[in-house]
Amino acid sequence: MTLSIYDLTDGDFRARLEQTQCAVIPVGSLEQHGQHLPVSTDCVIAEHISKEAARRLEYFVLPVVPYGVSFEHAPMFNVSVRDSTLSNVLCDMCVSIAHLGIKKIVIINGHHGNMGVLQYVAQNTFEKIPPDSAIHVINYWCLMNEKFDHAGEAETSILLAVKPTLVKMDRAEATGKTLMKSREVYRSMTCRPGSFPELTGNGVWGDPMLASADKGKELMREINDNVSKTILEFD
Repeated sequence: MTLSIYDLTDGDFRARLEQTQCAVIPVGSLEQHGQHLPVSTDCVIAEHISKEAARRLEYFVLPVVPYGVSFEHAPMFNVSVRDSTLSNVLCDMCVSIAHLGIKKIVIINGHHGNMGVLQYVAQNTFEKIPPDSAIHVINYWCLMNEKFDHAGEAETSILLAVKPTLVKMDRAEATGKTLMKSREVYRSMTCRPGSFPELTGNGVWGDPMLASADKGKELMREINDNVSKTILEFD
C-alpha cells in the first residue's frame, strides 16, 4: 500500500505513524530531454520509483520536488534553482517531517545535477533533527547495470515502460556529436552552465532509437528491487 501524503488527513497520518516511521521524497528536475521526451522526465521517473518503494515497504511518500540544478542545459529548456536553494528546501522539508516523528527519510534522486547538493543534506540537518532520525539519498541510476544516458536508450526505455504516452519516438534522434572523452571528463565538463547542448549538439546523450518498453520494464524491475533492498539496508 502506498501512503501518499497527498491523500492523508492529519489523523490518518498520525494513525499510520504508529506502524511506519519512514518516508520517501522523490526529487527531479525540469529540463530538456531531446525532442522526444518531456521536460518532466526526471520527475516522472523519480516519483514512479519512490511510489513503488513506498508501496513495497509501506512507507509514506511525499510529492515530488520538481526543481533541480540544471543550468548545464541552457539555453535549452530548464527551470533551475541554485544549489543553495535546493539544499534549503530539502533540509527544511527533512527537519519538518523528522519533528513529526519520521525516523528514516530516503531521498530518491532523478537528476544527476542534484547529486552535489544531496550528499550534504544529512550533514546540514544533523543538529536540527532528533538524534534517532536519519536521512539517506539514493541516485537511482547507480542501482542499474546499464550505463546511464540522457534521453538515450536507457532513459527513453524507462519512460516507455513508465509513461509511454509522454514519449514521441517519431522525433527521437541520437547524440548530435561524437562523444570520445571518458565519462569522468564529461562529468566535470557538464558542471558548467550551458555545457550540455555544446557537448551533445542536440541535448541527447545516447541513442533513443534503440529504446523499447520491454527493455524499460527490465530496467525498472532491476531498479525497484535494488532500491527496496538498499532502503532496508539503511536500518
